[in-house]
Amino acid sequence: MLRKIISSPRVEPVSLNEIYEHTHSGVEHEVYLAGLITRARARFEQRTGRLLVQQTWQTSLPMFTNIIELPFAPLQSVTSIQYLNTQGRYQTLESNEYRVVEHGITATITPKLGGCWPTVGYKTMDAIRIEAVYGHAPIVNNQVDVANIIDRDKYELAKQAIFILVSDWFRNREDTAPIQLYEIPNAFKAICTELSVDVL
Repeated sequence: MLRKIISSPRVEPVSLNEIYEHTHSGVEHEVYLAGLITRARARFEQRTGRLLVQQTWQTSLPMFTNIIELPFAPLQSVTSIQYLNTQGRYQTLESNEYRVVEHGITATITPKLGGCWPTVGYKTMDAIRIEAVYGHAPIVNNQVDVANIIDRDKYELAKQAIFILVSDWFRNREDTAPIQLYEIPNAFKAICTELSVDVL
């Protein structure tokens, strides 16, 4: 399964003001801390498969399977499903030709009830392209839509993981010990383990 980001998050789940308060720092560290927030969010998402703020990804497959497991969670919407037809052109499936089945935090795609997938004309690694929007927090007017966050408790716990990692990176900018004592804080790893989804 190939994955490619189409639209990156436009905002972060954690604001600079929240990080200033957590790290007891100020605007003089704005640029540095902003970079740490993005890196920490990406590290959390990579470890858990749980995406925090709205972003669009394309997943590519060599063929249709009866059940297609989406690679990230939570799903906001499936934008399109395309496949290579016998003329070697990508054809878009109508939305009534498939079902999106949500299983708690994860989601799968299957053919419509009583239906089947169309015949793929060419077997290539990207014969099937699925574009979908993921993320706990929808984005409206370049801001988190706080009224429509998916599973707010899990989202807030994930933010705590980002606070922990950013704070650790901010306070320990360079290794001073002759050996590396730990890779990342245990509290960050514990939250990642708790919030990891089963799609990876």
